[in-house]
Amino acid sequence: METKKESWREDLASFLDKNSNLILIAIILFTVIIRLKYLTINQAVWYDEAEYLSTARYWAFSHPEYQLHFVRPPLLPFILAIFYKLGASEIFFRITMLLSSTIAVFFTYLIGKELINKKVALLSTFILSFFYVSLFYTARIMTDLPSMTIWLIAVWSFWKGYIKKESRKHVWLFGFLVSVGILMKFPYGLLVIVIILYLLLTEKFRFLKDKDLWIAAFIGIISMIPYSIWYIKVYNKIPILGAAEFYESVSYFKVYIFDIIPMVLQSPFPGVTELFPKFSFLVILFILGFILVLLDVLIGYNLAAKNEQIRKYLFILLWILVPFSYFAFIAGQVPEDRYLFYIYPAMFYLISLAAVYLYEKIRRIHKYAGVIAIMVLCLVFFSIFSTQLQVADNLIKVKSSSYIQFKNAGNWINENSDADDQVVAAGVPQLSYYSERKIIYWPSKKEEFEELIGNKNIKYIVLSVLEGSPEWSYDWPEENKNRVTLVQAHFADKEKTRPILVVYKFLDR
Repeated sequence: METKKESWREDLASFLDKNSNLILIAIILFTVIIRLKYLTINQAVWYDEAEYLSTARYWAFSHPEYQLHFVRPPLLPFILAIFYKLGASEIFFRITMLLSSTIAVFFTYLIGKELINKKVALLSTFILSFFYVSLFYTARIMTDLPSMTIWLIAVWSFWKGYIKKESRKHVWLFGFLVSVGILMKFPYGLLVIVIILYLLLTEKFRFLKDKDLWIAAFIGIISMIPYSIWYIKVYNKIPILGAAEFYESVSYFKVYIFDIIPMVLQSPFPGVTELFPKFSFLVILFILGFILVLLDVLIGYNLAAKNEQIRKYLFILLWILVPFSYFAFIAGQVPEDRYLFYIYPAMFYLISLAAVYLYEKIRRIHKYAGVIAIMVLCLVFFSIFSTQLQVADNLIKVKSSSYIQFKNAGNWINENSDADDQVVAAGVPQLSYYSERKIIYWPSKKEEFEELIGNKNIKYIVLSVLEGSPEWSYDWPEENKNRVTLVQAHFADKEKTRPILVVYKFLDR
């Protein structure tokens, strides 16, 4: 009798194990399909997107003139420039973001089954497939998502090469991927800290004797040399450190803990979220998973050198804590959900681990408890799934038309100017991208502006509340009606009472 009661559980476990590849394929197909829905929904590019695209086009065609800000990593625009040369367009770049997002989902599974098991890996992969932050940024040509993808591939390479000793080439690839990841997004270098801390805690200094790790380090350093030479020559700053100087260290710990993480893990828990708004299904599962893993590591740390699972749990904790600590205490960048991209896959491992743990505990209570546990977990994850998809859909649609005024103004300027004409404006990247003209930032002082517009190539000035200009600049056209005339205006309301962006043309040119 007991055998019959247990047989269905064994059959389910056997099915999941034998058909994990089919389930993974289904998740990957869903990942692609849901992202295709939003592939072309955005009507205009954002500031960051436009900076990479404008730089790429300048590097590819030497026009219009545009210099990448020294705080920006160069790899994405470099890749885009190559594809520009080959005839690619914006839609192609959006497809590459979709591919990057899909690859991230795939490697989340590969790493998850190595660090925990296939069930946790599949569940984590499923969560990432509909995670609203991933969906939202897949539709944006930015560095955050591809940086996470490279992070995942590097972690997989390190684990396969160094930990499992399957191939020394994986270790070498890891070294190369670290340099690639840093050039995609500078904080990617946190992965090196994660790895070093992990090796120190599990091997002490024995890893320093590993020849392949030294080769990997050499490959990574060599790969960074061309960039370093270029950065010093162009910006006269120390590579990477020069970018870090742009930010002041500010603690955003409370914001990330009490605002960002509860926001990204939205999944209302009926009766709990209403009373405690920061708590939801995903938040509770994450806290439980974190506690379970932390306790295992603390209790079994002395066995870490011998216990494989303890070492894996330690790696997951470092994977989360190192990047989180950097952005919470050091980075100084205004907190955003995209900055935590590196840790989301590891967070989903803990969430999935907690879900499986609860199921295993509940099914032992009563002979029918296993069935009830599966039904409850299915309902919970359906709630999580529907909430995240709804959040993604609403956010993507709301933001799809943002900065459309710069696109319209830029296209108009392109059609009503010559290639050598120039524009003074804020929103330089967007206007440069759409107008294909050289855009000059508003000077901070009026005297500097008067001197600047002595250049007869400056044909237009653009004022906007979306990208701020110096306060005096908003009054300048009214004070100089005899010098400029309004040629285009975009409004924030249908009644056209609140201008959001205006274009003025100089009368004498």
